[in-house]
Amino acid sequence: MTETRFPTTPAKIFVLILTLVLFVAMLALQEPQIVAFLCFSSLITVMLHFNVFESTTDRNPLNRIDFTLQIVFLISSIARAFILGGGNY
Repeated sequence: MTETRFPTTPAKIFVLILTLVLFVAMLALQEPQIVAFLCFSSLITVMLHFNVFESTTDRNPLNRIDFTLQIVFLISSIARAFILGGGNY
């Protein structure tokens, strides 16, 4: 199997930076409504990842870093939204 490596573009860098900013905000903020919004945003950034990056078989390190960050952001934001939202009742 041949190794696929697509070039790094400004859009790919923007997706990574956007995800990092939203992930840090999700960890830092304590308001359940804002964390729930960021949980929804994690779904949008995952969709954005698949629109910007050409393939998941891409061996570009930026692709792997962003994809891993997307999964961590998605799972942790869902868990944090449930934890913060469930504490009020």
